[in-house]
Amino acid sequence: MSIFHYITLFIMLIFLFLGLPIAFVLGMTSLFWLYLGEISLRVIPMRMYGGINRFVLLAIPFFMLAGEIMNESGITSRLVKFVEIIIGRVRGGLAHVNIYSSLLFAGISGSAIADVSAIGSLLIPAMEKSGYTKKFSAMITASSSIVGPIIPPSITIVLYGSVTGVSIAGLFAAAILPGILIGVGQSILVVYFAKKKNFPKSTVQITKKEFFSVTKDAIAAIIMPLIILGGILGGVFTATEAGAVACAYAIFVGFFLFKELKLSALPKVLKKAVKTSAILFLIIGAADILGWLLAKEGIPRQLAGFLLGITENQYLLFLIILFFLLFLGTWLEAGASIIMLAAVLPPAMVQIGFHPLQAGIIIIISMLIGLITPPLGLCLFTASSVSGAEVEEIFIEILPFITIHIGVVILVGFFPDITLFIPRLLGML
Repeated sequence: MSIFHYITLFIMLIFLFLGLPIAFVLGMTSLFWLYLGEISLRVIPMRMYGGINRFVLLAIPFFMLAGEIMNESGITSRLVKFVEIIIGRVRGGLAHVNIYSSLLFAGISGSAIADVSAIGSLLIPAMEKSGYTKKFSAMITASSSIVGPIIPPSITIVLYGSVTGVSIAGLFAAAILPGILIGVGQSILVVYFAKKKNFPKSTVQITKKEFFSVTKDAIAAIIMPLIILGGILGGVFTATEAGAVACAYAIFVGFFLFKELKLSALPKVLKKAVKTSAILFLIIGAADILGWLLAKEGIPRQLAGFLLGITENQYLLFLIILFFLLFLGTWLEAGASIIMLAAVLPPAMVQIGFHPLQAGIIIIISMLIGLITPPLGLCLFTASSVSGAEVEEIFIEILPFITIHIGVVILVGFFPDITLFIPRLLGML
C-alpha cells in the first residue's frame, strides 16, 4: 500500500471515530479517494446506481416485510409455546425453550434484534417468574439471538452474497449446520448451568387438545422457512422470488389462519420494512464505490500477499483473521462491516486457501458476535431494555456462551465440511 492509501485509511478512521453513519463514512472516504486520485467524480452516481441495481437485492425488502408481517401475526408466542411443550419440562427447560425458539424464529425473521425483542418480551418475564435471575434470562435471550442472521433465510447472508457475488443459495445451505451447532452448543452449556445453579423444571400440564392446537399453529409457522429453503435450494425460485413468496404466505397466515393481522397495522409494518431497507440500500450504494476503488488498486491481492508474508500456515492466518473480525465486530454493526470488507477480505481468504462459502460463513458469524460484545453490543442493549438488567451484568453472564460462538467459527475454519457438506449434498459444488 502506498502513502496515498494510508491517508485514505486514516480519513476513514477519523470519520468512524466521529460517529458518522456508515453510509456517509464509506461515501465520503470514496469522495476523498476520487478527489486525491484525480478520478472523475462521475464515478459516484454510476457506481452507486450500479451497486443497488441488482435483482437479488430485492430479496432484502421482501424478507424484511415478511418478517414484520409474521411478527405482527402472533407467530412468536405460538412458536415459544410449541417449543415449551416439547422441551420445557427438563431442568432449565425455559432456557432451552429460549434457545430453540430462536432457532425456529430465525427461519422467519432473519434478524437478531427482532429475535431479542419478540422472544425476550415473552420469555424473560416468564423465566424470572419461574426462578431464573433477571441477568441470566436476558443473557440467554441475547446469546441465542445470534442464530437469527445465520439460520436461513437470513438478511445478512443475502447482503453478503449480493455484495460479494457468492451464491446466496449456497450460503444458505452452508449456514445451516453452523447455526444448529451454535444452538446445540448453548443448550449443552445450559445443561451444565442447570445442574450447577439448580434451575427449575416446568410443571405445567397440557391436554391433548391443547397439544394438537399448539402443534397445528406451529406447523403453519414452520412451513414458511421450509417453503423458502426448499424453493431456493431446490432451484424452484431465486432468493428474490422466495422473499415475495414469503410475504404472500405471511399475509395469508396473518389474515386468514391466525386472524391476528389487521389492515390498520399494515402501514406501520410497511413503514418499518421500507425504512430498514432504505438504510441498507444507501450503505450498499456507497460501499460499491469504495469496493470498485479497492479492486482497481489491487488491495485484495496486496492483503493476501501481506498475510502470506506473515506465515504460509493457513490455520494460523485464519486465527489472525478471526481475531481481527472479532475486534472489528465490537465497534461496527455486522451488515456495515460485511459491506465494507466485501471487496477486500473474502478474495484474500479465497487466495490463501478457503472456499468462498466457508470464508463467507466465517466472516458472517465472526461479525455477528459483535452483537453481544460491548461497546456496540446491540443485542445486549436490547436485552437490557427488555429485561431491565444492567448491560454489564448481562455481559459477565454471557462470557461462557460467547466461547460457544467463537468455538463454532474455529470449527468452521479448521473443518471445511461443516459448511460444505450440505451444499455438496445438494449438488451446489
